[in-house]
Amino acid sequence: MAERTVTSRTAFSGRLLTLRVETVALDDGRETTREIVQHPGAVAILPWDGARIALVRQWRHPAGRELLEVPAGTLDPGEEPAVTARRELAEEVGVSADEWVTGPAFFTAPGFCTEHLTVFLATSLHPAPGAGHDPDERIEVTWVTLPEALAAIDDGTIEDGKSIAALLWLARRLDGGAAIGPTRA
Repeated sequence: MAERTVTSRTAFSGRLLTLRVETVALDDGRETTREIVQHPGAVAILPWDGARIALVRQWRHPAGRELLEVPAGTLDPGEEPAVTARRELAEEVGVSADEWVTGPAFFTAPGFCTEHLTVFLATSLHPAPGAGHDPDERIEVTWVTLPEALAAIDDGTIEDGKSIAALLWLARRLDGGAAIGPTRA
């Protein structure tokens, strides 16, 4: 089932992303084209104070609207996800955490993108000295309870995939591993 790359060319290279166009050979010998967005990877953070989670609201130009999300950020070259998570928590929420738990890691859109995202739970929160937003970001922080966050998923207020995955992971973790979703008869 594996595909073999026959040719590869860079169609675009930007500050954050690279677009490769590859011709691949399928296992039956046919050839086809794959367009691949190379992304350095990212993190999503669940800042949890024991009662509430910090979410951020920001304009997402590709979506054409503001989205309510968990704080997140892109890895700098050679940066470990845990380092990125600490940096982004301070930048986006203005807090630091003394305790960290690594959650699930997953491809966000494996049909066309290499982005691999790691979720982190951050607890024992306290103000981050000298924290501030990136100059090109406009972020509004809001603190919500987990039931409020889950209701926001259900009613479509939260429609960002990484946020949905992270919040459902946290809900399952806090419920002692109970399944999320409809129960089976």
